[in-house]
Amino acid sequence: MKIVKQYNNYGAPHQTPKRIIVHAMGEYLSKDGHTWLRAPDFLEDRGLSVHALVAPDGTVYRCRHDNEGAYHALSFNTDSLGIEILVSGRHDYESFEQAIKTHYMTVSQYAALVEQVREWIHLYGITNIERHSDVSPGRKIDPGAGFPWDKFLNDIKAEVE
Repeated sequence: MKIVKQYNNYGAPHQTPKRIIVHAMGEYLSKDGHTWLRAPDFLEDRGLSVHALVAPDGTVYRCRHDNEGAYHALSFNTDSLGIEILVSGRHDYESFEQAIKTHYMTVSQYAALVEQVREWIHLYGITNIERHSDVSPGRKIDPGAGFPWDKFLNDIKAEVE
């Protein structure tokens, strides 16, 4: 797994991770309808953060230290590790909603996601893994129907057990 450190300053100074929240967002997002930003820069621009982003090529961008909070899931930012799956290409919210309805991850991306989540499970004894849509029902829809949730849960647990 290739890891790139791209630190983000937004988030609480301390946390004890008790859960992992899986998200999805566009790889490139529109700042103002004309300017496109890479996902890490878009989050920073909006005062948001996440612990890790997983790019389509399998690169994991580490943006916050595990013992720091990140602004990724309202009401869950002080006890969770957030990981974003980056949906390939440029997306506004409407195109993103459509993209996550069908399979959108690459093989390399899925492998890196599983590896990172397994590492966190091993390091922190985490058993609570949720989707963003689970912790914010009615408000968030990611990681979407195109994410193989049941397969993912089986794959991350296969190594742990």
